Amino acid sequence: VLLCSPQVFHHYFPLQHEINKHRCFEMIFATSVIAILSITPSAPTALALALVRPPLHQRQHAFSSYSTALQLTPMDRPKDDSDSSADSPRIRRDSDESIDSLIGKRAALKKKAVANVKPDDMKPSRRELQDLSEESIQKFIEESGTSWSSVDDVKKWFETDGAMPELKTKRRTAEGEDGKEKKSGDYLFMDYDANYEDENELHIPNRIGFSTCDWGDSSKGFVSGKLKKSDRKDGKFNKSDLKKAYEKLVNNGINFIETSETYSLAERLLNTFIDEIPCDDDYKPMIASTFSNPWKLAWKSKSLPRRGAKAVVNAAEESAKRLGLDSMTLYQVQNPKLYIGGTKAIANGMLDIIGDDHARYVGCKDWNIEKLAKLVYLFKEIDGGEFVATNQFEFSITNRKNMKMIEACKKLGITPICKNVLDGGLATGKYTTLNPTGDKAPQREGDMGPFKMKKLESLDVLFKVMDKIAEDAGKRVGGKLKTLSLAGKRVPKINKDITAAQVAIKYVQAKGGVPILPVNNLQDANSILGVIGWDLDEKEVEKLDKACEQCGV
Repeated sequence: VLLCSPQVFHHYFPLQHEINKHRCFEMIFATSVIAILSITPSAPTALALALVRPPLHQRQHAFSSYSTALQLTPMDRPKDDSDSSADSPRIRRDSDESIDSLIGKRAALKKKAVANVKPDDMKPSRRELQDLSEESIQKFIEESGTSWSSVDDVKKWFETDGAMPELKTKRRTAEGEDGKEKKSGDYLFMDYDANYEDENELHIPNRIGFSTCDWGDSSKGFVSGKLKKSDRKDGKFNKSDLKKAYEKLVNNGINFIETSETYSLAERLLNTFIDEIPCDDDYKPMIASTFSNPWKLAWKSKSLPRRGAKAVVNAAEESAKRLGLDSMTLYQVQNPKLYIGGTKAIANGMLDIIGDDHARYVGCKDWNIEKLAKLVYLFKEIDGGEFVATNQFEFSITNRKNMKMIEACKKLGITPICKNVLDGGLATGKYTTLNPTGDKAPQREGDMGPFKMKKLESLDVLFKVMDKIAEDAGKRVGGKLKTLSLAGKRVPKINKDITAAQVAIKYVQAKGGVPILPVNNLQDANSILGVIGWDLDEKEVEKLDKACEQCGV
C-alpha cells in the first residue's frame, strides 16, 4: 500500500524523464508481486523481475543520477534516445550537478596539482619558445608571472643561456669512427674537470673508489647459490649481485677498485667480471691489490712469514695472475709492523714491481707518518724517478684522528686513500638519539651499531648539521638541473635526494681524501653514485668542521 503512494514511489524510484502510465502500473504491480514472493524460493522472484524490467535506454536515464558507472557517453547513447532528455534544461542542469558531485579523488587531485604548479615550472622549453611569435611570448610572460619582463629578456636568455651555473663535473663520452658520440644506455660517465693540487700522477676518476673486502666471504654475507627474499633482507648477496654492482659503477665513472690477496675470492671474481663486462679502453678498471701483513698471513696459512724484497715481488705477480692482468694499476703494501729485511727490503721490492711491470704504481696501507717519510726517502735514494703514490688509512667525519696524516700526505705528494669513511655506521646518520636502533635495519659488514646513547648524544649537533646540509645540497643540485633543463641542455643524472651518509663521504673528499666503500649489491652502487656531480661548498665544510669541534671529534 505504501509503495502505491506517488510520494513514496517517486522517493524510491527517481525518474529523470517521463515514463508512460502503463509502465508505471506495471512496476507498481511488480513491486507487489515481489513482496509476496519474498518468502518463496528465489527463482520465481527473479522471473518476475525479468518480466517487468524496463528497456535498456530507460534504465540508463532512470538511474543516471545515482551511478556514474552506468552513464553512457553521448557517442554511446542510442540515436532514438538522444532527444529524450536533451530538450529539458532542468534535467540537463541536474545531471551536470550530479556529475560534478561524483568527481573521483584522482580527478580532484589532478586538478589540485595543476592549480599548484608554480609559474617557473610552466616555462615552455627552449625549442617551444623558438617556435612562438613575439606576441605569444609576451602573452605568456603576462599570464604566467615568470621572472621575464619583456621579449628582450627572453632573447638575452637565448644568447647567454640564462647565467647557467657550471657544474664541477663533466660527461666523458667515447667517440666512434664517424666522430659521433657513442650511446651507452643510461650510463653517464662523470669526472672532475680540473686535477687537484694534491693529486700526483695517479689520477683516480671522481676521487672515489670501492672495495671488494666482502666478496666471496660467507661470514660477511656472501652466498654461492641463489638467494631467498629473506636472505636479501638480511643483507646477503651472491655473485650476480656483485656483477651488477661492478658493471653499474665501472660504466658510470667509478672504476678504482681496491682488493687484496686475503679477500677470499675477490681477485678471481674480478677476473671474471673484467672478462665478461666490456669497457672502453680509456675507462678500464683500475685495480689496486694489496700485500697483506706477513705475520697475519703466516698465522692463517700455518707457514713461515714472508721476508725480503723477493717476497713482495712474488706476491704482486701472483695477484696479477689471479686477476688475469698483465699489470695492475696500483699495488699496496700493508704495514708489516716488523718486516724481516726491514723497510729497505720493502722499498726494493716495490720498485722491482714497477720495473717488472706487475703494477704501474705502488703505495702503502696503514703506514704511520714516520715510516712513510722514511720510505719516501728510500725511494729517492734508490731510484729518484719513482714515488710512493698512495697511503690508505681510516678517516671519517666522526673519526678525524688521522687528519694529520692527510696533511702529511699532501706535503709528501702522496694521495690519501681513506677507508671506513662511515665509521662503522656512526657517520651514516642512521643512528641518532631519536633513533638509536637505526630502524633495526640489517647490519652491513663493519656496521658497529647500535651505539651507546652517550656516544650518540655527544654527536647530536653534528648529525643535525649533516641533515641540514644534505637538504640544502639537494635543493642546490635540483635548482642547477632545472636550469639546465629550461635552457634546453642535456641534463645529467645527478642525485638530488642527498643523504647524511653521502654528506659524510663528500666531507672526506673535501679534506683531500679518496674514499673507498665496500660494495656488495646495486643498492650500495647507487648510493656511491649519488655522490658524483656535486660538492660541498666552503661554508658547508666550515659548518661541519665547527660541529665536529663542538662535539669533540
